[in-house]
Amino acid sequence: MSTKPVLATTSILTLPVTLERRKWRTPMAILAADWVALSVMYWLAVIGRYWVSPEYTLSFYLQLYPVVGIFIAAFFVCGLYPGILLHPAEEVRRVFYCASSLFLLIATTTFLFHNAAIYSRSVFLVTWAAVAPFVLLARHVARQRFAGKPWFGIGAIVLGSSPAAKRVIRSLKDTRLGMRITGVLTEDQIGAWESDLPPILGSFSSAAEIATAGAASYAIIVLPDKSSAEISQIIRDRCVGFERVLFVPDLPGVCSLGITAREIAGSVGFEMPQRLFHSGARAVKRVIDLVASALGLLLLSPFLVLIAAVIKITSRGPVLYRNERFGLGGRPFHAFKFRTMVTNGDEVLNEYFANRPDLLLYWENHHKLKEDPRVTVIGRWLRRFSLDELPQLLNVLIGEMSLVGPRPILPGEVPKYGMSYKTYARVRPGMTGLWQVSGRNNTAYEERISFAEYYVHNWSIWLDFYTLARTVRVVLTGDGAY
Repeated sequence: MSTKPVLATTSILTLPVTLERRKWRTPMAILAADWVALSVMYWLAVIGRYWVSPEYTLSFYLQLYPVVGIFIAAFFVCGLYPGILLHPAEEVRRVFYCASSLFLLIATTTFLFHNAAIYSRSVFLVTWAAVAPFVLLARHVARQRFAGKPWFGIGAIVLGSSPAAKRVIRSLKDTRLGMRITGVLTEDQIGAWESDLPPILGSFSSAAEIATAGAASYAIIVLPDKSSAEISQIIRDRCVGFERVLFVPDLPGVCSLGITAREIAGSVGFEMPQRLFHSGARAVKRVIDLVASALGLLLLSPFLVLIAAVIKITSRGPVLYRNERFGLGGRPFHAFKFRTMVTNGDEVLNEYFANRPDLLLYWENHHKLKEDPRVTVIGRWLRRFSLDELPQLLNVLIGEMSLVGPRPILPGEVPKYGMSYKTYARVRPGMTGLWQVSGRNNTAYEERISFAEYYVHNWSIWLDFYTLARTVRVVLTGDGAY
């Protein structure tokens, strides 16, 4: 990565002040997406019901259409606008809870006023089931569409230039999160600055001028080397005029989703949910696994039989392959897969490495090969769309795996996990997970470990739903599969 010398700071007068004053465009774009999604979903349900039973007049439901505005108001109350830095799993939770609460209120109101008979129950149930998927999809499309526009994103400056600050800056380069980094303030002596980072605007003393000029609404403080007293003074003296101040503490490896700030005798406390110890949430997760795996095996049984027949016809050996993995509590189990390799795989692999010794080190580090000579023709097709893992629904059903969780690891991988293995062993490994939806085999091994740790520390039902939704796209595109 190229660097550029820091000889002079960028003039604050050149900042996109006008664009920041139009910051209302970002939440309005999301609001418009919500309105379109709610409208389309509502009229699809109404028209579909009208085709089935024409006695339901469209003019009556036209009078009810303004109720869409109530949903927009409810989303505002639930903090969905402007939706800055809102994790997708948290967004799923808020949209679902907000919409469900409003539907419950509507149902209660119609019951109390004895006019429920004039409404279609099918329209009510369909719209309730569809509102969250429609809204979330529309928001995703809107962010994809507008993220490249110069007006999209709330302006922010970052106070700090440490490696931690650079990680934050690079993560916020994706303006789909709703934030656009205007520049950086630092008090450190910097001889060079990476070219892919926003410009250095000056020292901390320039913060007040930036706030007065309206060039940014957020001040993001990333100063891991500063004491609490120094941080307090910087917030008090340098961040005056900003609408919001975001302090990013150096707390790696702790829960970052669902943290609640608490005031205790004038001090700030961070309440971190330990969802792994919530027996109710774990029970719900297990029930979802049981129901989904049983239904999946039942509905997919003809397709599974077809795959088994093709494997048996095209290559010698058993249909299923059992591989030892480590699961909950470090207990070993056998993960089921459709066989995708030849039966004499070890001989083929040894011969392959004899001709390609340069790939032996890659194999020892990743346990994967892009062009694995052991994989059959049918096996490559099964792996591309993750169909070889469908038999793991049996592992989910009997409680050895979960639908969502960390990637199940081999016995030889335990030493590579180090202290992180204890974290991994606190949950059941999953058929899918953050690793599978974040590039799969294209990710470094250290990233796979970090995905497992992140999942365990931030686990929730909503993170599972978000991961399952992303899995559908990854499976259809075959992203990172080989």
